[in-house]
Amino acid sequence: MKPKQVDPKKVIQLVTALNAAIWLGGTAFFTFIAGPAVFNSELETILPKPENGIAARFMIGKFAAFQLACAAMSVISLLISWRFRLLNHLNQLALLLFFIILFLGVGALFLTPKMDALFQLKYADYFGLQATSEEKESASKAFGQLHGISQLGNLLVLIGLLVNFILCWKTAARQRETNTN
Repeated sequence: MKPKQVDPKKVIQLVTALNAAIWLGGTAFFTFIAGPAVFNSELETILPKPENGIAARFMIGKFAAFQLACAAMSVISLLISWRFRLLNHLNQLALLLFFIILFLGVGALFLTPKMDALFQLKYADYFGLQATSEEKESASKAFGQLHGISQLGNLLVLIGLLVNFILCWKTAARQRETNTN
């Protein structure tokens, strides 16, 4: 008996589609379930303000690492797919991936540090910082605005990840249809 031959192209397409699914699913889970759960009023006795925000900041750090790992896997898959000419939508996926990574980078490098500083100023008493009530109020307002921008960026990334998943899935499904016919 001879072992079944594995087609490396199919493996790459499978890895690409699975990574797209995991990235989309993880992002949706964090956005709609894990993130809001930290601020649920039923948990307020366990996680009062600002400790719920501290927990959220910790989770965001872990989520950023997850996003980075998925993005790296997508870039590697894209490069391999380009090399073997596996993807039908290579230009669209490359452009989409560029913008997703750009949004993630802006969030990680600019928004998150600024929001962390504003969060600490907003709760200056908790963190042992000196701040006037006007500074705290200003920090609270600025934090809210940046949080809104962050949420909008997250929504755009989620839409991009959905499109990424659809394109990767279509390519893998089309290849499978071609092989069965």
